Amino acid sequence: MKVTISKVDQNSFITFVNRLKVIDSFIYFKIKDDRIISSAYLPQRDAVKHHQVPVNEIFALSEKIDTDKELKVAFFDANKLIDAFRQFEYDAIQAEIEFLENDEDFVASSFKIFNDELEITLACSEPSLGFKDLTEAQLQNIFSLEGADVNFDITHGEVTKIKSLFGLDKDETFTISSSKEGVRIKGKSYSKLINTTGAAKSNAVIYKKYLNLFDKEDYAANVFSNRVVLRSKDSNTLLTIATCQSAD
Repeated sequence: MKVTISKVDQNSFITFVNRLKVIDSFIYFKIKDDRIISSAYLPQRDAVKHHQVPVNEIFALSEKIDTDKELKVAFFDANKLIDAFRQFEYDAIQAEIEFLENDEDFVASSFKIFNDELEITLACSEPSLGFKDLTEAQLQNIFSLEGADVNFDITHGEVTKIKSLFGLDKDETFTISSSKEGVRIKGKSYSKLINTTGAAKSNAVIYKKYLNLFDKEDYAANVFSNRVVLRSKDSNTLLTIATCQSAD
């Protein structure tokens, strides 16, 4: 089966890929029910990112996709994918995606992007070489907000300020500490109040590296003993990061 795309929104597609490549350079997404959906996770599933957008925000389809099966598209190298799109210098881009059908779904074999002057054909990867699909039940469990110890909002600006504090000590972790005063971010050398909404007393230890998975957006944060669930206020993006259970 061939899916013909009359226009690709280059900026939106690159933004979509960049959201995912902070987890892994292997890019995998599905087209289903007029949505483009992707879930990516670190090898130990200690961080999971889920993002979806309407198909028409990225692809203007030449005709409706006439199948109930999922369409799966995967690329081995996110940077190579982005570089291919940037060769067009923000000119109008069309595309054709070739799919092979199996019993359960359609899997992309090639992704051709072109305009009047340039044509680039990218080989697609087998999705199972990267991420395994998460079931709806798994996604609901991973991103469930039921029973959170602390809930607070955090802006992109606050995240930037927090990351600037990390160089003050060599620890790999920091602590989200809540009390009647509000929510603080703490390290050995710093303690910063980031939200003045009083909360139950709790402490959650987080690896600093996880903040690199955040997009430049504001979030609603929900802290549990074993994880922190973040819901973007600016896009349909969910992020779960595990707390450090072994830290004191």
